[in-house]
Amino acid sequence: MSHSITRTKVMFSGKVALLAAVLIATAFAGQATADELTPTEQAAVTQHFEILATQQHESENSLIESQQHEFDVELSTAEEQFMDKTCDDNGLQYDSDAEVCYE
Repeated sequence: MSHSITRTKVMFSGKVALLAAVLIATAFAGQATADELTPTEQAAVTQHFEILATQQHESENSLIESQQHEFDVELSTAEEQFMDKTCDDNGLQYDSDAEVCYE
């Protein structure tokens, strides 16, 4: 059994192609245009963006404060461990309340 590839020619007229191009262009152009906002709508949009900016600023500040607190806690722990080891290496005791080494 032999297989043969058949080719079908479809004839398009120039008028059909032009009509299809015009319809597609019109569909895209119709979606791309929008009405201008009324002053009331523009004020609402502006107010919305101001609220978003305020909330973003507050969120960023909260995140920064949280990270700063974590950093301070980790730094304090690392300082205390360092001083405890340094005092211990020199045969002394470390007093974390007074932050001094003593015999």
